[in-house]
Amino acid sequence: MSDAAAVALTFIGSLIGLVLSFSGFSKTPGSHSRSARIKYALMGYAANLPAWLLAMSANQSFIRASSGLYPGDHLGLNELAWPIIEAVIALALLSLPIKLVANTICKDDANWLQQQDPGPLMDVVNAAQIAQAAPGEPDFYGFRVVDQDASKELYGDSEGNAYHAGMKADLNAARQKGQLYGTPGIGLKNSGFATSNIKSGSKGERVLAGIIAAFNEGGLNVDAFYSLYGLNDRGQKTTADIDCVLLGIDHAGQLHAWFVDAKYYKGGKDTKYICMGDNTIARTSKAKHAFVTGPNGLVTLPTSQNMVRQAGAWRPLLDRYQISAKWVICFVPGPEGTPDVSDVRWSAVRNVVIDPNSPTSTRAEYTGIPVMSMEDLVKEIHDMDLAYTANIPIEAIQLFKNQLKH
Repeated sequence: MSDAAAVALTFIGSLIGLVLSFSGFSKTPGSHSRSARIKYALMGYAANLPAWLLAMSANQSFIRASSGLYPGDHLGLNELAWPIIEAVIALALLSLPIKLVANTICKDDANWLQQQDPGPLMDVVNAAQIAQAAPGEPDFYGFRVVDQDASKELYGDSEGNAYHAGMKADLNAARQKGQLYGTPGIGLKNSGFATSNIKSGSKGERVLAGIIAAFNEGGLNVDAFYSLYGLNDRGQKTTADIDCVLLGIDHAGQLHAWFVDAKYYKGGKDTKYICMGDNTIARTSKAKHAFVTGPNGLVTLPTSQNMVRQAGAWRPLLDRYQISAKWVICFVPGPEGTPDVSDVRWSAVRNVVIDPNSPTSTRAEYTGIPVMSMEDLVKEIHDMDLAYTANIPIEAIQLFKNQLKH
């Protein structure tokens, strides 16, 4: 290796720093600026110094080893070993500036996003166009708060048909047809929840069961299991509760299961639930452009991790039976309709990304368990055109019957 080649290595690190700053590694203005690119070039230069020093050392070792040779002689393996080792290490160290600069760019991008991010509260305020509270009005961090949405004023009783149909549906008929197993809501009795939460949860499961039973009459073609035990990491039953499993089979013989957590929360058609940070949702009124308080006086609700844990615990059992599973949170309709949950994820994690079209150049993305309305859940299942439930293997039915809490 010549001295010129060794010296050339000093500029490779600088080139790496510049290339990375212009590539996909750089995602925000925080790493696009001229000063940032100069920093990355200098950082790459400095990080490449060890490779340069080793390359120079390998070159000098080679020169020393070959200086005493006569014409026609060749270097032996012993004389070449150390220069070769140094050269190999020098080449390996060329990855150091790549890692160092790439990590620094990622940190600079994260810092820029954090500085520009208006925060979870503004996710909700902007999405629901919530107004500032007037002097003397109830407020949530300065924004308007009401205790009821506008569903009753806007729609009257016209949106309550699905709720009343679900409450009045004959579950015994579905049970006699072999399409309903277990007792909706029974698993909440020993849950440790407050009485009001148990009452609300039981009503939600009852509405879910009634609507599924009604749509089964029209060819939805699922067997419904209510109030099942949760599992731990060893596949053993726990006191955790799974509200419902809907089991069907398609015409190709593939089993499908929807694990459903039913939610009967305050609000009608005018209510919109929106994510507000990790594991938190907020209740808003679309017409009133305001936050809406719940029975406890709060506008935010925590979202539990139960479905996330259960999805992992059930996976080995579902794989064994070759069941394709989907885990969903389902908001059932109330007397004034179903809240809008189109932008909600349960057990959500908030990530901030760059968005040139946003006033702050950023926006929040939420990942988590899908949240659906009852209407959307029924439509999704109906669109699969499942085969008649008599085609479901008895072994699969027995699997879920064994998990029932009654």
